[in-house]
Amino acid sequence: MTYNMTIEQIKSLLSRFYEGQTTLDEERLLAAYFRREDVPEELQEDKQLFLMLAQISDQEMPTDIAEEITAFVNNLGQTEKKPVLSEEKQNKGIIYHLKTPPKMFYRVAATVAILIALGGGVFFYQQTYTTDPFRDTCSTPEEAAREILYANDIINRSLAPFRQSANMATEQVNEMNKTIQTATRYINY
Repeated sequence: MTYNMTIEQIKSLLSRFYEGQTTLDEERLLAAYFRREDVPEELQEDKQLFLMLAQISDQEMPTDIAEEITAFVNNLGQTEKKPVLSEEKQNKGIIYHLKTPPKMFYRVAATVAILIALGGGVFFYQQTYTTDPFRDTCSTPEEAAREILYANDIINRSLAPFRQSANMATEQVNEMNKTIQTATRYINY
């Protein structure tokens, strides 16, 4: 079906993809189209993006990740009583150990993970899109202005999924902080 599509139809579908308005079937059509060898020169940057997304999507997500996260959140407010050995007793009584590290650890770990992901993305973007030396390919200033506007549009569309992912990650961190605050009330109670 993708072989019967015109370049205009592909560009229209790409526009909808970058705006986040495509269905899963339409995204599969685009992925199949960009796996072809005979993709026009004007769509080569989009082809690189789709090939990169295909590599990322081939990685498997651990099946038990949701269970691990749920168990972790459920254990945030709990402590573990550990009796002291007889030779250590010396009027110390019972020592309480947290099952989870202090909440600051999670904030720092989440921040480091986000920074590593963003840094890797920037590094990959620079390696992928800046390998060609700078050269003047436009014959008139008007043509250069059009190309700049086109490049700006591609960049904005390419960054939209990252912005959405960052917003989702921020929301999840905020929810985790609320859960930690609730758990803290129980710990300090």
